[in-house]
Amino acid sequence: MSDTTRRQRALAVFDEVAELDGDVREQRLLALCGDDAALLAQVRALLAADAEATEPFSAASRWGAALAAEQTEGDGLLGRNLGAWTVLRIIGRGGMGAIYAAERSDGAYRQQAAIKLIRASADSRAARERFLRERQILAQLQHPNIATLLDGGITAGAEPWFAMELVDGEPIDRWCDAHRLSLRARVVLFLQVLDAVRYAHRNLVVHRDLKPSNLLVDQEGRVKLLDFGIAKQLQGGDRTATLDRALTFEYASPEQLHDAPITTATDLWQLGVILHRLLSGAHPFGLDRDTPVASQLQRLERDPEPLTRAAAQASSEQALLRGGLTPAALSQALRGNLAAIVRTCLRRDPEQRYASADALAGDLRAWLDDRPIAAVPLSRRQRTQLWLRRNRALAVSAAAVAVALLAGTAVALWQASEARAQTRIALRESESAKATLAFLADTLAAAAPERAMSTDVSVRELLDAARRKLAARNLQPQARQTVQRLLGRMYLGLGEPRLSVELLEQGLRGAPAAYPAEGLALADDLDAYASALGALERGPQSMAAARRAAALRTRLAPGDPVQAIRAHDQLADAHYHLGENAQAIGEWQQVLALAGTTPSPPVDVVSNSYQMLSGVLQAQGESKAALRYADQGLAFVEAQRLPADSPLRVNLLRGRAEALAGLGDPAAAEAAILRAIAIQQRTVGAGGTRMSMLQNARGLLLNDQGRYREAAQVMERSGAMHLAASGSAGEAALSLANLASVLENAGDYSRAITLATQAIGKLDEAGVDRDAAARRAIERVQARTLGLAGRAAEADARLQALRARAARLDGVDSAEYAMLTWQRVVMARRMHDPARGLPLLADARTRWGALVPASHPVLIHALRAEAAFARDRGELAHAERAAREALQRLVQAKVLPVDLAIARSELAAIRAQRADLAEARALLALALPVLRDAMLPGEIHRADAEQLARKLGRVRRA
Repeated sequence: MSDTTRRQRALAVFDEVAELDGDVREQRLLALCGDDAALLAQVRALLAADAEATEPFSAASRWGAALAAEQTEGDGLLGRNLGAWTVLRIIGRGGMGAIYAAERSDGAYRQQAAIKLIRASADSRAARERFLRERQILAQLQHPNIATLLDGGITAGAEPWFAMELVDGEPIDRWCDAHRLSLRARVVLFLQVLDAVRYAHRNLVVHRDLKPSNLLVDQEGRVKLLDFGIAKQLQGGDRTATLDRALTFEYASPEQLHDAPITTATDLWQLGVILHRLLSGAHPFGLDRDTPVASQLQRLERDPEPLTRAAAQASSEQALLRGGLTPAALSQALRGNLAAIVRTCLRRDPEQRYASADALAGDLRAWLDDRPIAAVPLSRRQRTQLWLRRNRALAVSAAAVAVALLAGTAVALWQASEARAQTRIALRESESAKATLAFLADTLAAAAPERAMSTDVSVRELLDAARRKLAARNLQPQARQTVQRLLGRMYLGLGEPRLSVELLEQGLRGAPAAYPAEGLALADDLDAYASALGALERGPQSMAAARRAAALRTRLAPGDPVQAIRAHDQLADAHYHLGENAQAIGEWQQVLALAGTTPSPPVDVVSNSYQMLSGVLQAQGESKAALRYADQGLAFVEAQRLPADSPLRVNLLRGRAEALAGLGDPAAAEAAILRAIAIQQRTVGAGGTRMSMLQNARGLLLNDQGRYREAAQVMERSGAMHLAASGSAGEAALSLANLASVLENAGDYSRAITLATQAIGKLDEAGVDRDAAARRAIERVQARTLGLAGRAAEADARLQALRARAARLDGVDSAEYAMLTWQRVVMARRMHDPARGLPLLADARTRWGALVPASHPVLIHALRAEAAFARDRGELAHAERAAREALQRLVQAKVLPVDLAIARSELAAIRAQRADLAEARALLALALPVLRDAMLPGEIHRADAEQLARKLGRVRRA
């Protein structure tokens, strides 16, 4: 029997007998081990360790037992000198010996240290090698989050020792609870742990014993990683694995338990357990130090408790310690990306965990920055919302709220003629009803794209008129329902899902499917219903309708590739609206595979699949693949010889625009969105929700390019304002606030304040809680705009109150608190108050520095604020240095032209004040054209630049 097999067998026997007592245990043990003396000895060792310690597979339990018998002798070290150190007191005990506090005694300087030494009774060749290895590892690891090796030597009694940095701190879990850290603050603190582990891994060291007691946090909130006693340097050639065994069960990875190679993935597992505990308050396997080893073994073979479920089962006290939450609120807060991050760490297969601590840190920083994470593919809507949270426009765009309206339905208008034929079949029993329906279908057929493209008639007007006629006309129920379904599908094609659902629900109620043609027509209507439900974020109902339609097709048209294509497309759409992107992508790829082998595939369905694949991939950051699918979809539509203005091109062109924008080609992106708008206008009309969404998307694209005046005009004229008028109170609030932010960028402060105030009123109407993040974001926009409009003192008071709420709700380490601190810096600049502004600027730099990399634009803009305050204090040389550095770093960061223009105009003002009028004019000549194109005359930066230009005179365009 191999060592690995024997160990696995020993664990199994141990598991079976551990809970038995006395003779019963002994008899069962002998029966299971038979004549295998080695197996029997190993199980007995496990049982003995279980009775005395929690680490039976490390030498620590044996060493701990030896130390317990030598406590008096160990205390004899107190007061002795070890090298330059005097031993003061015992501060802990480890597997190989005690750990002492010591003080430097050679008089060179004052310093305290923690001294660790191996006691003779615990000494062995393996123990000594491990001890010396720890000392060597510490000697090569120099990192601010790793306890530093200070000294080392061997006592007169041949006992190795070393001195390391004395950390006066608490284990990370207790420290977080003692300070009642919010979830965001805990993640920020945990990133310090990852910095230390990443550094160790880069130096080919696997810690293998990561746990809260080895992660101490000092009074300044700095994490120190301790105890490399069982750490291992990655071996020789492959530098990926080590087979040396040692573990703490509570944090042991599956490979540690099963004799598999130990890699950096082991540390990733242990980091996942720690993060689970920090966030939820519970161990993912329900373990603690008092759990018997037998129970530990059993539980560690199960799947870990999901983070959200553990949080929901937390005590009220545990939840309160995480930012004042309830268990339900804590579970809700952990749902989504955080849960996915922890789940990725705790995958049993090491290859399925994060590839590195860097990757884990990247996802946690992405969560902090509201960016998509790598561990889980988000739905397109979720990724759009995350992107817009980071955008200059407000936290969430109206486009994000309604993105599904454009994203993924078959164009029902294209099927008007087919629908008319289906309704005739359905109403064959009544000649009079047939005649009535034929009249309505003929009327509506004028709205079909192939006819609407050549007429000025508004499709929306025709549908609205037909809906009014239907309400007034006395039709038989079956005829009425058929027309309702037809209208519902056509309203969906216009991007009006609420009207579509209302009509389809009425039209589908009790609809018959007695024979194939009737059943397949019903399946098409169910597809439309499923799409409309998905657009309204009613995912489970959408999936139910899609599955019902697929079942009808399978039963009534088995083996028909066209019906299979339709079924796969609708199931994909339903998966997408449930956030199940992998399943959705698989279904859409099935559509394309079937379409490639089908002589006449349904053009609308196939083009929709191309567009949705493009959109989902773009949302996942795969812009090249997204562009490829959008272009393939356009080529497919072209190959079908559809008219140049076919509405089937609209969504594909929007997908192309989004992909091009993601690839950094805004000019080509704008051309694509303008072409989509032109087709929509010619085929459907200038109004309606879909056109508003296209215009809103164009406005956001312009805003992202720094073309604020154009963006505001587009969004106010036919984008966000229409969406605000047509949506729910909550959607209206988001649309108004988004436009307010763009107007603020453009410099129309009065209008922006009005819209922000209206948005807050809409939130009140919708019953949104006062402390909701979306509401506070809009209040922040409102306050900031008041300050830019000249009411800086009032704005600062509002921002100060908002910052106090952020401290209470989000924590002082949160991005929201940092943002409000920065906005108060901006207000101090407007008031020319460096006494107020400089402390705020220092605070903002510290808080942002903990959240973003040093190259982040907010830290560059801090230099501009520094320059402004120096100028207010008359320190012009200092002001110029800071302003020049800011401009240089902005050029290197390749920021928007408008941001460079602002920085140049500010430097021009300093150079003018220092009497270098030539450079000031040259800088303004570069800045003013950009500012004039991008902003209104009342925008503060443009106004300041224009005033300086008037003073200087003779400013020529560069």
